[in-house]
Amino acid sequence: MRSAPGQPRVMRRRALLAAALAAPALARAAAWPDRPIRLLVGFPPGGPTDFIARAVAPGLQAAWGQTVVIENRGGANATIATEAVARAAPDGHTLLLAANNHVMNPPLYAALPYDPVADFAPVHAIAASPNILWCGAQQPWRSLEELLAAARARPGAIAYATTGIGGNGHYGGELLQRACGVALTHVPYRGTAPAMQDVVAGRVPVTVGTLVGTIGAWRNGQLRPLAVLSPQRAPELPEVPTTAELGRPLVDTGVWYGLLAPAAVPAPLVRRMANDMATLLQTEAVRERLASQASTVLPLGPDAFAARIRDELRAWAEVAREAGMKADG
Repeated sequence: MRSAPGQPRVMRRRALLAAALAAPALARAAAWPDRPIRLLVGFPPGGPTDFIARAVAPGLQAAWGQTVVIENRGGANATIATEAVARAAPDGHTLLLAANNHVMNPPLYAALPYDPVADFAPVHAIAASPNILWCGAQQPWRSLEELLAAARARPGAIAYATTGIGGNGHYGGELLQRACGVALTHVPYRGTAPAMQDVVAGRVPVTVGTLVGTIGAWRNGQLRPLAVLSPQRAPELPEVPTTAELGRPLVDTGVWYGLLAPAAVPAPLVRRMANDMATLLQTEAVRERLASQASTVLPLGPDAFAARIRDELRAWAEVAREAGMKADG
């Protein structure tokens, strides 16, 4: 087919315009970073999200030649830090160390001050860790069925602690109750550390929490695992069965962590950050540090990470709707 008169000229103009528009973005990417990087974490220091940030920050600092400053902005299940990054200048100097509360939060709030997809550029996933049902070491239960029997005998009398409304533990606890036909009382905290303090002290008997956030207490003999709420057994807890093995299959509520940037960060810069993260996650030192806290590398680049975020937004919206979960209640 012959080109219409003038078509080659129009195509050349479009190509020149595209190149002109891309040039500033490429220039900004080439000059980046020209000052310290702020890495925001939506939870207090000492929790699992903070640990992941501190596990990768030194390597990113070395790769980027600038200080990576971890800034903890806890509260509202990480929505405060998330909004700050969504509104930050899209120059690559403000990033978010996100957990999958990023996809669990939207169904819980009447309105969020950001769009979890449109306002962010997924850079790279980092790590994942399974969800575990635990009781304090001083509690009497030795198995999931023993706990369920006690819960059936006293509906609502047994409380379980989580890191907050709409977190992995809350979703896991809701799914567990529905699958097992029991009623537990949810006690939300602002992060892993305060939740663990009360479970270890015996003030709350049970917790549903990710292995990365609870393994320290288990290693200290302060927690007893009753079941793994993810599809496979955890390598760190080889004798602990999954809920599926116990006839109670659940949707996987294990946690993932990843790096997000503001949406308008130039694509070449996103690719550079993603490549640097991918290289870092291949190093033995980082893998060993993640494994020390029961986390495994999750090698998802920008496109695959973005697809996972979109898929999980739909899945958790359905779970929250069926369970009637709301952040304000």
